[in-house]
Amino acid sequence: MRISLVTAIVLATSSALAAPTALQRLDAGSDGFIDDAYSLRDDGKAVAYITTDGATAATLHLADVGGNNVNIAGAPTDAIAVAWLSPTRVLVVRGSDGTSTAQAFTAAGPDKAKPIGPFGRFAFATVNGKRAFVTYTRTEKRGVEHAIVAYAVDTLKPLKKRTWREDSEGQIKQGPSSLKPLWWADGFTVLAGLRAGEFDKARDMRRPDRYARLDVFSGKLLSETEVQDVLGFTQVSLIRRDAPNQPVIVRYSDDHKKLLMIDGISEHEIVLPRQLWKYDPATLAWQTVDDKRAAASLTIDPVNPDAVSRKKADLDDIDLYEIDRQTYAVRPLLRISGEGRRSSWQLAGNRVLLLRKGKGFDRGGVALELFDVTDASRAAKP
Repeated sequence: MRISLVTAIVLATSSALAAPTALQRLDAGSDGFIDDAYSLRDDGKAVAYITTDGATAATLHLADVGGNNVNIAGAPTDAIAVAWLSPTRVLVVRGSDGTSTAQAFTAAGPDKAKPIGPFGRFAFATVNGKRAFVTYTRTEKRGVEHAIVAYAVDTLKPLKKRTWREDSEGQIKQGPSSLKPLWWADGFTVLAGLRAGEFDKARDMRRPDRYARLDVFSGKLLSETEVQDVLGFTQVSLIRRDAPNQPVIVRYSDDHKKLLMIDGISEHEIVLPRQLWKYDPATLAWQTVDDKRAAASLTIDPVNPDAVSRKKADLDDIDLYEIDRQTYAVRPLLRISGEGRRSSWQLAGNRVLLLRKGKGFDRGGVALELFDVTDASRAAKP
C-alpha cells in the first residue's frame, strides 16, 4: 500500500489544553484492585467494572455517573471483558488459556440462563439489522474449522451460525472457486481473503491475485479487487491478521519515525502537534470511534532526548487525539497527567474513562477516572 503523507490540520495547539478535572473517580477500596475488564456505556453516563483480589472473590459494579453504585457479588475472578447490553444489563466474559464463556448480569445478579460458550474470541456486530454478540472458535481436530455464531443482545439467543472448513491447501470453498482466509472484520461477520488470479488467455498471462470480502453467514461475495501493490498488501494482511475486527489500526513505522494509521487496506501517516520522539512508543493506544473518527493516545517519555539534554525530566502527560478518517487531520482532545502509572482508556459519549494501572503489577489498576472530552477540547484555544 502507498503511504500518503497528509499534513495534519491541527485545530488546537497541544500547549493550549487546560488541565482537566475528573467528573468522577472510582477506587478499588478494600476489594483489592480494579480489573482490566471495565466498560463505559455508549452514552457516557454509566460505568461497569469489577473489583477483585485476583483469586477468590470479585464484585461487579454498575455505577451511574454522579449517582448510585450497585455492587453485585459473585462476579468471576477471571473476567477478561465487560460490555453493556442495555442501560441496565451487562455481559461479563471470563476466560483462560484461549477459551471463554459469557454471562449476562443485572443489578439482581447473573442471569439464570446457561452461559454462552465455550468460544475462542468474541466481538459485537450488526446482524440482520440488530446488534449482536458474535463468537468465533477455531479448531483443528478434523482439519482447520472456523465456527461463528451470532447472538441477539436482547435475548442472547442464536441469530445465525456458520462453519467454514479449510482444505488441505488452506483454502475455503466460495462459489465455483476457493480463497485463502486472511483476516476477520466487522465483528467476525466479514472474512477478508485472497483469491488466485485467473489465467487471461487473450494476454497469455495470469491476472493478479484478488482481494475479496465475504459475508460470513450468507457466503456472498461483498467485493473483489485486484491486488496491485503485493508487498504493501502482504504487510497490511499480516498486521490485520494479528488485530482482527479493528476498522482502524494505529502503529509506528518500523524505524519509529512516523505514526501510521491503517484504514481498510490503505495506510497513511498521521502528524501530531508534538514531536513524535517525545512520546514513549510502548504507550500507544487507539480506538475506532465511528465511521468518520478514530482516537489515539500517547504518553510523554519523561526522559526523552530533549529532557535529557535539558537535564530535567518532563511530565508524563497522556495526550489524547481525535483523527479524521477522511482527511487524517488531528485534533487534540485531552491532556491528562500520567501520575507515573501506565493506563488504559475507553471513549464513549464524549467522555473518556481512564484506568490508572498498578505499579509493579501488570493486572488491573487502582482507580477509574472519568473525564469530559467536550469541555476539555473547548478549552483549547485555536
